[in-house]
Amino acid sequence: MKDSKSTQIRRILIRGLLAMAIILLVKPDWETGQSSASSKMYPLQAGIIDPVLSKNNLPAAQTQDLPAPPVNSGGSASPAPVVSTAITSTQNLQNPEDSAAISALVKSKDAPAAAVVAAAPKKTQKTVYLTFDDGPSKVTAKVLEILRQQEVKATFFVLGEQARSRPELINAIWEQGHVIGNHTYNHNYHDLYSGFTEFWTQIKQTEEIVREITWVRPQLVRAPGGTFGHFDATYFDLLKQAGYSVMDWTVDSGDSRRRGVPASEILQGSVADMSSSQVILLLHDGAGHEESAKALPKIIERYKAAGYNFGQLDASQQPVHFRVSATMADASRSKPPQDWIHSNIVPNAGLFASGKPLVLEVGRLETKLDPGEYRISQGQYMVPLRAVIERLGGRVSWDSASRSGLIAWNGRNLTVDALQNQLKFALPDGSLETRGAEVQMIGSSLWISLRELLTTAGHLPQEARATAEERRVRTT
Repeated sequence: MKDSKSTQIRRILIRGLLAMAIILLVKPDWETGQSSASSKMYPLQAGIIDPVLSKNNLPAAQTQDLPAPPVNSGGSASPAPVVSTAITSTQNLQNPEDSAAISALVKSKDAPAAAVVAAAPKKTQKTVYLTFDDGPSKVTAKVLEILRQQEVKATFFVLGEQARSRPELINAIWEQGHVIGNHTYNHNYHDLYSGFTEFWTQIKQTEEIVREITWVRPQLVRAPGGTFGHFDATYFDLLKQAGYSVMDWTVDSGDSRRRGVPASEILQGSVADMSSSQVILLLHDGAGHEESAKALPKIIERYKAAGYNFGQLDASQQPVHFRVSATMADASRSKPPQDWIHSNIVPNAGLFASGKPLVLEVGRLETKLDPGEYRISQGQYMVPLRAVIERLGGRVSWDSASRSGLIAWNGRNLTVDALQNQLKFALPDGSLETRGAEVQMIGSSLWISLRELLTTAGHLPQEARATAEERRVRTT
């Protein structure tokens, strides 16, 4: 019995010790509120908290795996944070501020994966460029009024002879914010396409007429009749080299196919291609094109209804022009000589170049030459004679027989001889003095050394300086 009792006691003690050992083993987990299973590291637990899918619960976005967490100094692993870029529908959020926060997160550049609804593809912006050739005329006034009422801007390719006779319309075009392009001087095909130098002469004529009215040189050029069948590679290359941008069209309204084309037919031709993202529409505002003005309101209405914006052509845009025809590719027109190209084409590009203006302080007067209106050659300022003298209150006339510019300025009469590269002027005693001078003919303009011009006219240069904003010359 005694042995039996002792055996039973030993069993009870062993069981008690085992129970205590078990309690000691599991107690840390109870104190921390963790199960033994939770001591395992699961870098991603997002799947546990994903909501049940319904029409109000969008699928969660894919979660991001994280690297294994570092081991702390106590020897146990730090629990990995649960990170997910999944966004639930804002319809499940009761707090409006939470909804706003979610919306902001979706838009955030730091959470591109959060956008669970694909953005709608952007619609291609469609633009129509209204262009008018052959003006200005009395039709131009009607066109301008319609454009003003419709709040639409356009591009006008003007003829020099028309601009000279109707400067008030050139002013009106410019003041209303439209773009002015160059359409040559007289539109005469025989003259313009007999050789490039005649085309060039007409471009420069019209350019100077427009510049005198608006103080801006048109850089856009449109060939009368279009470039196809008229331009060869020389025309394209030299105009580009000179700084011009040649623009044809993509849609012809047909308003110049014959006399008296009715407005209904012009409308039909104008809206023939409403599927292109870019339309350059050819219209005319020259004499006899009243029907074009009549059709214009409906043309604008149709393009607006089709979702088009109205733009203005710009020299910075990619030029749009026709290819060289086979006839012109094989044409035997001679190319201008290199010395002519060097004297006319090369310096012309500077007229459109960006840079610093040149400010002239002459006596009590001050004027400014914009970039391109002067050149620096061998350390000298070269300036256009007429532009400088007229802005400083003088007068300039041209003697074609002697190829000389005649100047009346500052109480003196000067002659600038382009053939002899000379400046001639009368002294107080009546005698004539002649000085050598740097004189150039560029296009139809006389250019001269600024220092030689000012000195001969009695305005001695006192100071010449340049800053980041301008160049400045001050004289007596």
